[in-house]
Amino acid sequence: MKYYIDCEFDGHNGPLLSIAIVREDGESLHVETTEPARDPWVVANVLPHMGSHRASVSLQVPGTMVGRKLAAFIGTDDAPIIVADSPVDIARFCVAISTASGGGYAACIKPHLLFEVHDVDSYPTDLPGAVQHNAWWDAMALRHKLS
Repeated sequence: MKYYIDCEFDGHNGPLLSIAIVREDGESLHVETTEPARDPWVVANVLPHMGSHRASVSLQVPGTMVGRKLAAFIGTDDAPIIVADSPVDIARFCVAISTASGGGYAACIKPHLLFEVHDVDSYPTDLPGAVQHNAWWDAMALRHKLS
């Protein structure tokens, strides 16, 4: 199954603020971290939209717990295909799933992961209600664009 992802973070190398994962069947997860945003652009353009999603499941957790929530959402799919529009989002996903709840290393719990990066711009979109710079809406817009 394909899983479309998008992330919001505090500046290019700043902490992860949120990640969304949307299955090709439409089920979705939005995870917001407890990390604060300090970058002025992020504060002005991302934070106001953080809660503007319609995810099936929405959680707020410490950054070290994000990977466990992503893994639980993927569940028993032993060969998920993770789709993003940026290698940065793939990297953030990989960091999350390889981080244990205590902050150390955690082995990947899937026997096979396949990553796809599509260099596409999902906006403008005709997806009703879409809010740019919201991880869930951006993942939905990517799914909409590539489906």
